[in-house]
Amino acid sequence: MLRRVGLIALTSVTLVAAASGAPPNPALASQELVPGENRLIQLYRDYRPTVVKVKFATQTTDENGKEKIALTVQSGFYIDAKGTVLTNAVPTQKGPRLRVEKDGLQMLAVPIASDARSNIALLQVAKPPAGIQYVDLANALPPPAIGSLAYAITSPLDLAPTPKLGIVTGRESSFSQIDFPCSYLRIGISSGPAEGGSPVFASDGSLMGMSVASLPDVNSSYIVPNASLKHIVDQLLAKGKVFHPSLDAKIIERIDPITLERSLVVSEIETGSAAKKSGLKRGDQILSFESKPISSINEWRDALFSSQAEQFVSITVQRGETESEIALLLTDG
Repeated sequence: MLRRVGLIALTSVTLVAAASGAPPNPALASQELVPGENRLIQLYRDYRPTVVKVKFATQTTDENGKEKIALTVQSGFYIDAKGTVLTNAVPTQKGPRLRVEKDGLQMLAVPIASDARSNIALLQVAKPPAGIQYVDLANALPPPAIGSLAYAITSPLDLAPTPKLGIVTGRESSFSQIDFPCSYLRIGISSGPAEGGSPVFASDGSLMGMSVASLPDVNSSYIVPNASLKHIVDQLLAKGKVFHPSLDAKIIERIDPITLERSLVVSEIETGSAAKKSGLKRGDQILSFESKPISSINEWRDALFSSQAEQFVSITVQRGETESEIALLLTDG
């Protein structure tokens, strides 16, 4: 929907000029479009060599009990000179053979680790070619503002790496009934077949994130922001898994209909849970997390995501007219 709005806005500019009888102003058009186009061309030249195609075949059974082979194709990109590839989740059990393809060269690869919840995996190319160019994850920058330009380089089906241009259209930590492990960036760039796992860049050339989910009805997709992406990659490399700290209580976001101020409230809490034993109660309003003020569900999930499972965190709650500090033990959810 938001991508359509962008197109309608650009079209409207042309229609207004035509209706006034004045010829289109090439200078105005170039001021708005050429810089973005030139930047996309430059980023494509810089990062095309880093993008690869990931393929693996899995055996499945259809509704008639007949076995069949399903081929999965997705995008990915190198993150170091040793041939480590960042992509969407892959099977880690023995059996499926993973291949990484680049410019017609097929290379066997093995999974390092994979996390189904975030849809992120790391692969190691068995015999990496010399001179690998890669995307550096070291500089994890804050998420960009809504409306910022986003530049994707995808690897659709059996086609060559393909540039795409869009804008950041939102930031959410859930979609419909699906809760994300942290807040994701929604971008006005569609993610078609085999394009999951594509890198997305900001105008300054830094990595904005990686595509992990598609929203085909609105020609959009979700990406995991770079800072969260690096947090996941660090855990996959160090621990072989990703911890998802959680609290055995349900937290909801409320919006005041008059002031539009947001607040976080405990709506459910499990009987006998660690949270209940710590003193948390249904109806408590959460004011801060580790001394940092917090009021939105995005902030809550991001705070949990950056914490450590099986460790205590301190939150401040308001109950009636009283504020209290509670130490809560996080579990690995």
